[in-house]
Amino acid sequence: MSAKQNPTPRPDILRPHRAGDIESFPGGKVIYLSPSPLPTKSAPLDFNQAIGEVNDAYLDFGGSLPTPFTWQFTLGIPFIGFLMLVFVIPMLGGG
Repeated sequence: MSAKQNPTPRPDILRPHRAGDIESFPGGKVIYLSPSPLPTKSAPLDFNQAIGEVNDAYLDFGGSLPTPFTWQFTLGIPFIGFLMLVFVIPMLGGG
């Protein structure tokens, strides 16, 4: 059994791409849609430590350690659910 060859070459996915790059090929084109950064002439700041790694090819979003808000949300939702189950629902139901 012979391997079937694709007549249209695909865009090279092994080469890193930048935001706004457009690659044309016989069947159409690939547009990399991540927005280019706006020129602000100031140093970038990550207030919530949400960016794990940045280089010329990609941005790893959400790759850092949990923030205090993450722990408050993770531990607070079950606690609020417990309080509602134990106190609020019986008071609304009459006892």
